[in-house]
Amino acid sequence: MSLEYPDEDTVAIFWDYENCEIPGAADASSITRGIRRIAHEYGAVTSFRAYLEVSELYSPRAVLARTTLQDCGVSLIDCPHNGRKEVADKMILGS
Repeated sequence: MSLEYPDEDTVAIFWDYENCEIPGAADASSITRGIRRIAHEYGAVTSFRAYLEVSELYSPRAVLARTTLQDCGVSLIDCPHNGRKEVADKMILGS
């Protein structure tokens, strides 16, 4: 779905979640709202993506964070490593 903002600049958020994940005691929805609020200062947010290896998020806390991110409108982009490095970085650059 493409949103059009003819009179406003647009912004896309590409979050390398693997290298900058939500701290242990932090609330995922608060973090997400904060990122969106800062990005909105530069224009309308049209896309918000978090890049991570989804299969590594299996603890109850990680599952809750993942669910909360999705509930906040963040698209989770799975970056399976299969022994490779910098997979998320390369996928972000290819976006």
